[in-house]
Amino acid sequence: LCLLLSILGALHVARRMQYSITDPLKALAEVAYSVRRQRALKQRVPAANIAELHELGEDFNSLLDELEAWQAHQKRENASLLHRATHDPLTGLPNRALFEARLDQSILVGRRGNEGFALLYLDCDRFKQINDNLGHGVGDEVLVTLARRVKHQVRPLDLVCRLGGDEFAVLLTPVQHEDEVREVVARIQQAMTAPVVLGDGSHLVAGVSIGFALYPGQGMTADELLRQADSAMYRAKRQRRGETIDQT
Repeated sequence: LCLLLSILGALHVARRMQYSITDPLKALAEVAYSVRRQRALKQRVPAANIAELHELGEDFNSLLDELEAWQAHQKRENASLLHRATHDPLTGLPNRALFEARLDQSILVGRRGNEGFALLYLDCDRFKQINDNLGHGVGDEVLVTLARRVKHQVRPLDLVCRLGGDEFAVLLTPVQHEDEVREVVARIQQAMTAPVVLGDGSHLVAGVSIGFALYPGQGMTADELLRQADSAMYRAKRQRRGETIDQT
């Protein structure tokens, strides 16, 4: 009887030790393994009955809280750095680096799937005169307005970029017919006929010259497409200057 009671007592003590000591340590080890192997920082160690083990688990959970907060901060910092590296600080549009990457990607997709797209090249008329006569602040207001109006005239999947200065580019993807491109160009031109309202309440009319190139057909490489669109834009600018002189 004494032996039986001893065995039962030993079993009870063993179960209590397993419940109070072994299981909490096992749970702590599992969380640590998940964090180390899977970067599962959202996991937490459950509460333990023994005060020392409970305190150890709480300290470990606090460390995970700090690691999770640091990881979130790093993600925000990386996203901010990536955005600053690929976007124009004035207009918020993608910059030349992102534009060139997307253009190369569009050409690759076009070659694989025989999908057409259009490259638009835009330049603000009389922008140097605006900067020289009215100041760079007014020039910046014109560029911001131009960027906003162009974005409103294209589809959500189309890409509007500021290449630098008063030069912008638009990737229209996909495009089936040239008439689609001309319709977008006409909408942008129409949108820019409305005067730009400046910060001081005054109004300024700022036109835009637009040229475009189509893929495939007119050019097969990114450099060829850019040259063709740029040349078309300058032809459009000369034509607009001639129209202005005739009207005068």
